[in-house]
Amino acid sequence: MQDAEAYYKQEQNIKYVSDSYGKESWVRVSGKDILNRAEAHFWCALIKKTKVKSVFRDFSWDTDGMSDGPGFEGGGSTYTYKRNLVTGGIEPLLYYRNFYGVIPDCVELAQEFILLNNLYYDSIKHSYFELCMDGETEEAVRYQKDNCTVSVKLKYLQKYAAAKQMAILLFFDIRAEIEGSLEENGLDKFFDTFKDKDLYYSIWGDQMDFGNKHVYSVLMGKKILYPNAVDQCGYWPYEKKEKYETFIIGTDEFGNTKEYTCNPSKLANNFGTNADAPYYFTPVFFKKEVLQKYILKPELYTITDGSLQCQVLWQLQIDNHHKDCVIAYLGDLGKNLPESERLYWKSYNIDSDEKLSRVTFERDFMCLPSESNMIDHKFQRDYAKVIDYWNKKYGWSIFLPLTEQDEYNLSQIRIPLTNSQPEFDMLVLSLVKVLIDSLNEAKLKETLTRECKNGSINELQGWLEEHNCQDYEIHIKFLREVQELRSTGTGHRKGTNYNKTARKFDVGIKTLKDVFENILEKADEFLLYLMKI
Repeated sequence: MQDAEAYYKQEQNIKYVSDSYGKESWVRVSGKDILNRAEAHFWCALIKKTKVKSVFRDFSWDTDGMSDGPGFEGGGSTYTYKRNLVTGGIEPLLYYRNFYGVIPDCVELAQEFILLNNLYYDSIKHSYFELCMDGETEEAVRYQKDNCTVSVKLKYLQKYAAAKQMAILLFFDIRAEIEGSLEENGLDKFFDTFKDKDLYYSIWGDQMDFGNKHVYSVLMGKKILYPNAVDQCGYWPYEKKEKYETFIIGTDEFGNTKEYTCNPSKLANNFGTNADAPYYFTPVFFKKEVLQKYILKPELYTITDGSLQCQVLWQLQIDNHHKDCVIAYLGDLGKNLPESERLYWKSYNIDSDEKLSRVTFERDFMCLPSESNMIDHKFQRDYAKVIDYWNKKYGWSIFLPLTEQDEYNLSQIRIPLTNSQPEFDMLVLSLVKVLIDSLNEAKLKETLTRECKNGSINELQGWLEEHNCQDYEIHIKFLREVQELRSTGTGHRKGTNYNKTARKFDVGIKTLKDVFENILEKADEFLLYLMKI
């Protein structure tokens, strides 16, 4: 009976709206939910700070979004068009779209909120996301599948309110039901009201005598969330002050690492600024694994010879012409990397006795068009050259174009960052896709005058033989061995066949890094051969 009375008087729900609602990381702003076994309905709007007292004259909702849209108001012969018809200093955050059962109703966010936060809608996740400067996304608004139940991350709600210098008005209507009469449940009819500076609600309970007799209670009211100062909204020109990390730039006479800020305004340059500070172009060293994060998201990041780019958001010039480290300039880390990325790079920062590569030095300080000395860069460069060469000489490409879903297999071919088996297997798989699976079998078959076994390597061999090409055997042998390495390694469970094939490439004798580097060298020799025939 005590539990029934607590439920009837909605003690838990009162505690929720008093202590938690509007303070959680996600705020329910529309739709319904089950809250402590009661059916809860929510809505949200903004209100001018000067009008808060006027809406706290009673506990009822001041708007429910049903008639807040644009239209005309007036009477007689005078009508005035308004961008929204809500009154009393209230501004909609949401609009309830009623389609009268023809198509499902929905709730729409105010376009101003979407545009100010530069949000985009993901139709699969039913959420709005902000695109952050580091290229990552942050969920800002969640829709349930009914398209009427909406939650907004508190951070975005408060930023918006601060920018507009308006208070957030949260409405709630929570209803509990118990079967039977008041007398049967040992309960009494009641009515209570609570009001303070930011919460106003009433709760009442009675019984319903028609239909299925039951006891009910209604907790209805509103809550005010006051905005922060406008300079705390986080939008330009009130963005948070940027933080700059320090990075290792060398060691002192005792062998201790020395660090310095990457803030470009604190560094020396060619014009005499900050003469006692490290030079803007001081090289900073990182473990090669720093690139792993970007390799795993080829749809977002592009790593090329000397560059790391996040679409058109940011680009960092890097010296990626070493097998075991990556180098970036101290000033570039502060100027070209977003704040969150600098913290990530710092975790891979190392002290090193390496120097800038010859390629980077010639490009950056001697203005020479120096080609990369790294075999992975050379392979990708020569792959494109082969396609162009065959198109010009034979009128068709020896390699079929990669589909959008497969393009990463070419762009990610590299000397491995680590000696891990999974990375090695993945790179072998990608190499086979671009070098063997992409061979243009249809065109190779077209020019053959005799039958040969099916398979792209067999057809390439037949084409080379019919065209009297010399010294092709070593390349055909290489292609077959690489294909066998893929088939016995990533295509099936590894066993004795894989071990036998792997030994041909010195797996177990050399590191997997060195093994794949040698494979790439042979693959590039094959590409160079294709440009000689």
